[in-house]
This record gives sequence, structure tokens and C-alpha cells, in this order.
Amino acid sequence: MIELRGVTKQYLYGARVLGVAELRVEDGEIIALLGDGQSGKTTMLKVIAGVTDCEGEVLIDGSPTPKKPDDVLMVFDDLAVFENRSFYYNLAYPLKIRGVEKSEIERRVYAAAERIGITAWLKDKVSKAPLIQVKRLGLARLFLRDFRVLLIDDITHGLSRDEANELWGEVVPILLEKAAQGVSVMYATTDSSEAISVADRIAVLHYGEIKQVGTAKSICEKPDSIWAAQAIDKYYHFERARLEDNGGELQVVLGVQTPVSQGNEYRIEVEHLRNAIVGGYIGKDVYVGWHADSFADLGERNEKVSYAMRVKDGYIMRTESGIWVKGDEKCDTVCTLPKAADVRIFDFTNENSLHK
Repeated sequence: MIELRGVTKQYLYGARVLGVAELRVEDGEIIALLGDGQSGKTTMLKVIAGVTDCEGEVLIDGSPTPKKPDDVLMVFDDLAVFENRSFYYNLAYPLKIRGVEKSEIERRVYAAAERIGITAWLKDKVSKAPLIQVKRLGLARLFLRDFRVLLIDDITHGLSRDEANELWGEVVPILLEKAAQGVSVMYATTDSSEAISVADRIAVLHYGEIKQVGTAKSICEKPDSIWAAQAIDKYYHFERARLEDNGGELQVVLGVQTPVSQGNEYRIEVEHLRNAIVGGYIGKDVYVGWHADSFADLGERNEKVSYAMRVKDGYIMRTESGIWVKGDEKCDTVCTLPKAADVRIFDFTNENSLHK
């Protein structure tokens, strides 16, 4: 089990790469850290692995993380390999420094290489191998020794789309196998599909802050912030609006600042949210957000479609102003107003959800 208690990380020159992080990963649980390249994912994993210091507490099974914890195994983003050495040397080295006998090292190396499918590469130098094979070398280390915590940092980074899909298809059963053995698993990714595919829960990071932790479904349906919503759904749409009480009816007024129909205002009745959102925002600007499949079929605000892409269950269409609308059929014109039942209201200043 992994516990982060008030963990922060700040460099000497003042840049803070991790805010106050609170997180608990149970035995056998798989957690995805989802965020962009500057979100703090790598730093968080390195803090847990004990290779970089921090403020706060990092506990493994209730005990502070030692400087070089043998019960933690991390596959680094740079893979931490000796490029001018052979695949065999790279696999044998961590066993050699632990005092494992030569015959046992050979047995484990060949078993791990066979498991990952890199036996033919064992005598080759890492510098001569394709990146996807080097990634597999990093994964082969997972079968050299026992550990309680597994940390993997953006394993598909740098690969082509086809290679990334191929490798990820190999990674998923490994993560599931290790979790079934009781290992606490955390992996970092910038790809929402990778996060959704196997994680029990997802921790969305942005600028070093954990924006939300939950299942993919819970984050999608009830995002705590616009950042969390867009991390799970890259087509999530939001725009500035005003919250008003119009004759006892709660409404959001779109058109305050919108990419289409400048100067026109469109009122959407959201009385069902009156007791569901925090008070004090009547008459103030807010953000209103909704998913690409939550646009109304008909409405006052319509826009021409620039182009459409076929997706698994329909079409995703981009309007002339850049709004993405998802539908069952390809259309020339779409409504760009949301279904009232599907909107979420966010604070205009910090983009956090106003829903209780």
C-alpha cells in the first residue's frame, strides 16, 4: 500500500512541481496518473520511488520510504539503461549488485527476456536497438525480482501510434498480473485511453496539483474542474456564461463571450441545479461545460460543420468556430447549445466545479 501525506516538492530556485498531494493506493490496486508533460507525474513517481526528496510523508505499507527501497520497482521515462551495453548486461546488472549468483542471474535474465520476447536481442547493444525493443527491455526488469510497488512512467512515449498501441497491448496484462499478486501499481500517461483502459482509479494532475481522483466514469460524469473533464474527454466543451435568476427560474445565459453569434444571448433553464450548486453566484460570470455528445439536437444557435471524422459509435464533427459535436450521423449543420440536463457549472476564476 502506498500513502502520500501532504507531499510537496519545490526546487531550490523556487519552482514548485508538486502541490500538496494526498493519495492512497491499496494493495492490488492500479492507479493511472493522467496529465500533460508538465503536470508533475514523473516527479510524483520519483518521490514514491525514493530517488528524489520531498516535504511530507511517503509511506509504503505504513513505513517511510527508504532511500533505495527494494520493495519498489520503477520503470523510468528514460528507461535508465546503459546504452553502450548489451540487453543481457542491463538485465543482469541489478541482480549482480544484489549479490545474486551468476547461474541464477543467467536463469532469471533468460526467463524475463523470453517472457517479454526479447531473447534474440540479449547480445545486442541497447544503442543499436529500436526504441520499442528498449521499452521491452525496461519491462523485462519486472520479472527479475519480487517487489511490493510498481511504478511505470509514460512507457509508450516517443513511439509511433501503431507501436504505442502494440506495446500498450503487452503492458496491460502485465499490470493486471502484478495487481492480482497484491502489488500496488501506479503508471503515468498523457493518453486518456491508456488511463481508462486498465486503471481502477485515475488521478488527474495539472501543474503539480491533483485535480481529481476517481474512476473514469465518475470523473466523466462529475468532473471537479474543467481540467479534469478535458483530461478524460479531449472534446469536452466549455464557454463563458452568466448565471441568473429570471422570475424564479435559474438560467445560464450563453453568449456572454462565445466563439459564435457574438452579441446574441441564449438562455438555458437549469432550475434542476438550484440546490445542486453552491450559492453566491447569481448574476456572476461562470463557465458552463458539457461533453461532445451532450449537444441538443435542435436549438436556436446553429453552425455549419467544417469537417467530420468517423468514430467508433458515430461521428465527431468540428464546426467553423472550432466546437466539437458528436452525433450518430454526419450533418452539415449542428446545434451548438447543450442539453440542459447535461451541463456542469464551473467557477469563472479557478475553473473548479460549483456542484456540491
